[in-house]
Amino acid sequence: MTGKNGNNKNFEKIILVDNLTSLKEIENFASGKFVKIITFDYASHKKLNEKNIEHEISEIYSNREDVEKTQKKCYEFLKWCDLDIINQNVSFSGINIPKLFTDQLIPSIASGLKKFLELKLITDKFPNSTYFASGELMHIIKTFQRSFTEIPSGKNEEFYFDKIELETKVGKKNITFTISDAWYKKIKNQGEGLLQIIFGNKNNKSDKKSTLIVELNTEIFNDFFLESKKMEKNILYYGRRRPAIWNIESFKIIKNSGCNLITSNKLENKELMESKTIVTKIQEKFLDILDNNQELKDFFSIDEIPLYTVIIPKIKNLVGTRIKKTIFEIIVAKKIFEEYLIDSVIVISGVGMTEQIIIQIAQQQNIPIFHLQEGLHYDTPEAFENSNSQGMFPELADKYIAWGKFSRDNLINFGKTDPDKIVELGSPRFCKLSFKEGENTEDFVLLATMPPQLEEIKGLDVRNLEKYMESILKICEIVSNQKKKLVIKLHPTFDVLDISKNLEKKFPNVQVISKGDINPLIRACSSLIVTGFSTVIIQGQILQKPVISIPLIDYSWGEPSVFKENSCLLINLEQLDETLEKISADTVYKNKLISNSNNFLTKCFKYRKESSQLIWDYIKNNFH
Repeated sequence: MTGKNGNNKNFEKIILVDNLTSLKEIENFASGKFVKIITFDYASHKKLNEKNIEHEISEIYSNREDVEKTQKKCYEFLKWCDLDIINQNVSFSGINIPKLFTDQLIPSIASGLKKFLELKLITDKFPNSTYFASGELMHIIKTFQRSFTEIPSGKNEEFYFDKIELETKVGKKNITFTISDAWYKKIKNQGEGLLQIIFGNKNNKSDKKSTLIVELNTEIFNDFFLESKKMEKNILYYGRRRPAIWNIESFKIIKNSGCNLITSNKLENKELMESKTIVTKIQEKFLDILDNNQELKDFFSIDEIPLYTVIIPKIKNLVGTRIKKTIFEIIVAKKIFEEYLIDSVIVISGVGMTEQIIIQIAQQQNIPIFHLQEGLHYDTPEAFENSNSQGMFPELADKYIAWGKFSRDNLINFGKTDPDKIVELGSPRFCKLSFKEGENTEDFVLLATMPPQLEEIKGLDVRNLEKYMESILKICEIVSNQKKKLVIKLHPTFDVLDISKNLEKKFPNVQVISKGDINPLIRACSSLIVTGFSTVIIQGQILQKPVISIPLIDYSWGEPSVFKENSCLLINLEQLDETLEKISADTVYKNKLISNSNNFLTKCFKYRKESSQLIWDYIKNNFH
């Protein structure tokens, strides 16, 4: 059960539990009358509920002001890798190694600071109790308490990209499973070796000028790839996280575009072995800095309370153990620029490891970098820190290819981007996406979920996560009561709430799809519901569907243009039943919603159908 912050009764023992704590060990320490158990994340709360173990959730001890202050500190802590002591000693080929891990470190730092905040408040409330904790909770409790006992950890912390989620179809059922990142890369490398044979060896050195495309989704940007064939130059694809080909459709796109695939198999050479001494020196220096540098320790503090015992173990675990692999990635990327005459680089993010490495090498060689706007952005000042942490602003790119006016204003007003860097050329994602009467049906209501933002403390709050799951169940109930079929398309990230499993018993007829293209589903739906803010809103509008947004977690990010322009219905859950009924029964009302959407699209995109051609022409005419 979810506990409530009651009286100030003293407890002899307070047992602190997170997802890494061994539940077997809890039972050994939980004997006695005056015992309080407190969970610090959704996973541990759920496990204790399943075992009917009475407990409180840690969030009941903090308030909104506490959370907002701590969240701000979370984003400040991301700048640790810009300290001179790090930049000067933990770089390879001019590339700051720790900075490459920013996107992976954000959720872990947010989780750690959340625990820190809540533990401080808990120990202030119960100063005379003996605390029992493991792992990270143990590190934190030492800051506030002398009376503590360690509980053995059940497992070690995992980071966001440590596992890869895959989906396969068995009969009519979609089966989702996860594999380690190491296994994924082995499979990917084997697949790339096979592709070299199928496409022929195209990794040979060429004197022809080349554009390097980095980590773009082949299917999403299919028109952009196919349009590249008209260019009188080499088009190269380089994806270390994302394979260029993973199904028949992506195979056809690469084949028909004539795009050359750059694989690590061909690029590995003796330099990797020669770097062994350098790797050792950097690693040893880095670990010494983490253990002994006072400037770094002072950097990680809140109100003069040191947090380095919380943050530095995370950095050691994530960065310190992966320096060799990271230097390998840098060497492989540098070889591309030696093997090919690259005169331009195209990325869609500035935060991914592959993108950061390629961007910095290109910048060192004065090669133009083009940052394509990937999706719909939360264009408000309140959302700036989050957007910036996701690599949405062109920190090092020479040109940012924006969709249109809203994007441009966001970049200039909130991102402080130089207006001369911004070129409004639309989005290649939507060049070929259009309404087709022959493919348009109204077979079901479609719910597209946006996952909780794990880099935000509010996205980790158990109360918000429980409300999120309860809201999904309520949507299922509302649609079912209206005798309509419901299809749920999960966002293609980890399903932290196990939505599929939660629905299996209560709503077995609801179809849950975790992977694949959402556009065919949108074409077949009568109404599109989005849990908050997503590029899916734009896709629904283009395909002439009434779009409903129901924000399930409030991140206090203000009101973005897509809502200000009334281009989709922004409602609360209590209004959904009536809204769906009205869309079904009132054609005039439905058509008005779609008309509003079309008005927004004309403002959102300066160009749309011709965007791919315009971008390639712009690169050709200005940077050759």
